[in-house]
Amino acid sequence: MRTLYQFPISHYCEKTRWHLDHKGLDFNVDNLFPGLHRLKSKRLANIVTLPILRDGDTVIGDSTQIALYLEAQYPDSPLLPQDPARRAEVLELEEQFDRLGVHVRRWLYGQIKQWDSVMHAMLKVYRPLFGLRDLMKPLLIGGLQQLYGVTPQRVAKSQSELLDGLALIESRIQGDPSRYLVGERLTLADISAAALFAPLFTPPGTPWHEISGHDAATQSFLDDLHAHPAGQWVLQRYAQDRQRRGE
Repeated sequence: MRTLYQFPISHYCEKTRWHLDHKGLDFNVDNLFPGLHRLKSKRLANIVTLPILRDGDTVIGDSTQIALYLEAQYPDSPLLPQDPARRAEVLELEEQFDRLGVHVRRWLYGQIKQWDSVMHAMLKVYRPLFGLRDLMKPLLIGGLQQLYGVTPQRVAKSQSELLDGLALIESRIQGDPSRYLVGERLTLADISAAALFAPLFTPPGTPWHEISGHDAATQSFLDDLHAHPAGQWVLQRYAQDRQRRGE
């Protein structure tokens, strides 16, 4: 049986969940507690990040490495084209969007003024543990800001980077949200772009849909992004292509 070690709120973990669901592969989830997760992730895959996938006796860390493993081991419902040029194109885009996910995360954490809904979305799957879960919240907030480099200068740079990423989507789809990034069907590039930008657009059914409390300026910026073709593209990919287990 497969086990996905994850944070429910992580868009990198969402990228892997989407890939597994697209392949129709059953899996259990093990939600590791932020910070304490490193004790297990180091033991499993010698890394400090999630996701990590255990597939039988095989353990793979990092969402991109998991994606390549799944494509190699489970060729049905492929997300990589057979044509070498198209395949290289998809992999290059996947790498670009994988890097951009860091900027999406940093920018969003830089906008948060009220952490209640974020902490709820992040921690609701964990048992209270005699109040320790809630006692950890201030430490988690400070730790996240430090870990992800949430400073005014870096947040501003991340805003520029994420806007460039959305412009890349719009150039690939030629302004048409119904198009895919490469060719005429869903590929790994589409899943990577849609999942890693999803926290900006909070598609229904995702962990970010219930997060609220942005100030007026941030909400206005996000509303503007929603109206652009790239924002509509992310929402359309979720509506049309994101099939979850049991659906």
